[in-house]
Amino acid sequence: MSQKKINKVVKGLKKASKLHAGQAKTLESIKMKKGGRAKSKTPSNVANPSLYAKAKAKARAKFDVYPSAYANAYMVKEYKKMGGKYKGAKKATGGEMSLKAIPAENKGLPKLPKKVRNKMGYMKSGGPVMMVQGRGCGAMMNSKRKKTKVPRV
Repeated sequence: MSQKKINKVVKGLKKASKLHAGQAKTLESIKMKKGGRAKSKTPSNVANPSLYAKAKAKARAKFDVYPSAYANAYMVKEYKKMGGKYKGAKKATGGEMSLKAIPAENKGLPKLPKKVRNKMGYMKSGGPVMMVQGRGCGAMMNSKRKKTKVPRV
């Protein structure tokens, strides 16, 4: 349907009841491309929308049912293969440089495992780490493994 035809329908609907007026607003809000097709919405985290559109067209051509899990997985794979990237939250880098020293008045903090303290923002080595280890020989199911205290090295 071309933009001209849509505008004609919109004019006719505006003269009708409130229901049709609402439908007219919906039709007016559709943005059209040059070819007469409605513009597709790309996610906000896509860094290169034109490349994303190419990957999407490729997936639509390959699969009979487009909005499907397989088609979407294929589209993402093709988008990444073409060099497309997604915007995301940047992870803080800096490691131990950004960690604070443990306050002297805090007696329990040094006893916590290193991973826990680092997440809290403090440094220095500390208490025993609970680790899942298998006892015995051969393969062992994860549910049968026992938690044991492992000394720091």
